[in-house]
Amino acid sequence: MPPFRRTPIAPQLSGAHLIEPPVNPTADAPAKSIEMLVDNNRLLRAAFDTRIGDLKLWELVAATRREMLTVAAEYTSHYRDIVRPTDMGDWIARPIVMGGHQPDLFHPGVWLKNSALDAYARTLSGTAINLVVDTDRCNSTSVGVPVGNLREARMQDVSFDTPLGDAASREIAWEERGIVDQDCFASFGNRASDLLKPLEPDAILRRWWPLAVERSRECHRLGLAMSQARHALEERFGLETLELPVSEMVRLPTVMVFMGWLLANSHRLHDAYNASLADYRREHKQRGRSRPMPDLASRTVDSAEGLWVEVPWWLWSRDDPRRRRVFANTNTPGTLTLSDMETLRVELPISLDTPPSRWIEALSRMEEHSLRLRPRAIITTLVSRLLVADVFVHGIGGAAYDQLTDEIVRRLTGCDPPRYAVVSGTLRLPLERLFPEASGQNPAADLAAVHRTLRDLEFHPERHLLPLAEQPEALRELAIQKARWIETFPTPALARRRCREIRAANDRMGFYSHQLRSDLLAQVGPLATAQRASKLLSSREFPWCFFSEKTLKKFLGLEND
Repeated sequence: MPPFRRTPIAPQLSGAHLIEPPVNPTADAPAKSIEMLVDNNRLLRAAFDTRIGDLKLWELVAATRREMLTVAAEYTSHYRDIVRPTDMGDWIARPIVMGGHQPDLFHPGVWLKNSALDAYARTLSGTAINLVVDTDRCNSTSVGVPVGNLREARMQDVSFDTPLGDAASREIAWEERGIVDQDCFASFGNRASDLLKPLEPDAILRRWWPLAVERSRECHRLGLAMSQARHALEERFGLETLELPVSEMVRLPTVMVFMGWLLANSHRLHDAYNASLADYRREHKQRGRSRPMPDLASRTVDSAEGLWVEVPWWLWSRDDPRRRRVFANTNTPGTLTLSDMETLRVELPISLDTPPSRWIEALSRMEEHSLRLRPRAIITTLVSRLLVADVFVHGIGGAAYDQLTDEIVRRLTGCDPPRYAVVSGTLRLPLERLFPEASGQNPAADLAAVHRTLRDLEFHPERHLLPLAEQPEALRELAIQKARWIETFPTPALARRRCREIRAANDRMGFYSHQLRSDLLAQVGPLATAQRASKLLSSREFPWCFFSEKTLKKFLGLEND
């Protein structure tokens, strides 16, 4: 079994990039190029002899790429101009670079992936496709806006929509999340920009958000309004990429065939998933059973039905849009039963003995009856990497969990999966420019120094008092007495007394260092507050739209100084 990759680490310096492989390889490392990665991945994919229904994998790949390019172009053309090649065969044959993320207000390091997709595709004369992962949960409808300065700062939540009332409704996917309060959504840009103005007076948010409001009137979905507006801005920046929601990708007939094959192999998939997780935890020395994600569960409800195994999908209905785990049962020959083990249960003619056309028909019928079967992250990238992309571009988090995908592919097919690229970056607020008076200050280091001094005052107060010759006689006697006891060898008979006498001397000398201790304690509160403020304001997690257009273009590599 090949060793797991070392998880990449995000760069710490503001403006720094992590791009592997680089868009422009260096002369001393020409093998680290996107062209080499594409060539290697095509060789790896050609080695797959797996049959998916009545097709070989390479046959399914060609059909999926055709469907993917066609549907992604159609979707994107609804809100921005695109250029479609006239020769479909040549278009399919050219490299496809893919990435993806949830449709929320992510930080600039995530947005850098979209710029890298475009750069990779230009280098390869291929096509870049970004997946909008609208099947993920809509965790929040507000963002934290930093307010304050380096002495004291806090985050103030600003809503871009009204939260849903009941807790169950907060478990819904972006795909199902409409806009509840149009006025709240429309005013978000100005409200957040006003708060942000002291830290970033020219944030792109104020000028960009009206485009999100415009898109919301067309698509009526919270996540899609923001993602389409962001994609339209990328067009203005000169990025030529296609986009497609995952909820649309899983409706493609070829993707349904592959998902049907995975579901028909529910038990193998379940076992491969859990075994890969066990290997990952062992390799990375992780003891928690929920890291990096929980094992898939298994249940026996009725002995007549046999074992139910959890599979990495989500299931919900239009009437109850809460995302729920999916359990599969294959005890009935020729039938796959899926259930959330609560209220939903559906029987599908999916097995290794039924033709793929019936898999497509069954999964399509679920859509028609408003039942949503949506893949989790690992299945989403597994489909993308095996069936569509010549290279899939991950961020830091995706690169960590997709090591599991690699191992699952090996266990299911016996072949090495295509490799992926990793792109991330760090962009922080320009604190040096905002607060030049604080240049060179380090409240964390200052606070640590104060704590060290306080500890030293407790155990070595004599170090912080006047020189021995200048000390009052009583203090001088205490210091001399302590020094004698320190020099005394701690025999078994004297060790306990020696310790008591040294502590007693320290306590008595503490009377003379009381003022210094009080002065140091008075610094702890302000320094701790300043440390929290500095940490908060220097975060790399602020949304990309909190920065100016010029800063963003420079960070994305679209504009030089």
